Amino acid sequence: MSKLRKLIDQITEFGINPKVGTSDKIDVLKKLLVEIYSEYLNVEFEFDNNEYEEEPEFDYAEIRQNVKSNFPEFDWYSMVLDLNEMKPNAEIGIGDALDDLTDIIKDLLAVKWKMDNTSEMDALWKFDFSMRAHSEQHLVDLLKYIKDKNQ
Repeated sequence: MSKLRKLIDQITEFGINPKVGTSDKIDVLKKLLVEIYSEYLNVEFEFDNNEYEEEPEFDYAEIRQNVKSNFPEFDWYSMVLDLNEMKPNAEIGIGDALDDLTDIIKDLLAVKWKMDNTSEMDALWKFDFSMRAHSEQHLVDLLKYIKDKNQ
């Protein structure tokens, strides 16, 4: 759990601090995203049946503004909506790298809050649930965006 906590502290810094002081932010971010993904794929927990207070709502607009300040080159991108559909005119959608990272950070801030205010098992459950239900797709899309943009 301490490794996950350290990773969360590092990646959420991009949404909390408008001027993260590192020169190789893209490389750092890629490594952090891969490590977070690895933690998710290996997470083990037992469901905690205790009742806890809900985590606070974290300010999307403020996080997004800080992400934009740290990654001003992040932009919109296109993506195929169904990669398994093999046809000449596949349906495409639009993604937003700023939104991807903002949503990942928001979800991880909720996990961090649970680490500090509930139990280890509750925090791990929140991490697993938020990744499975929401952040995993943002993470995969963001990694692909970064890879394609930096070719």
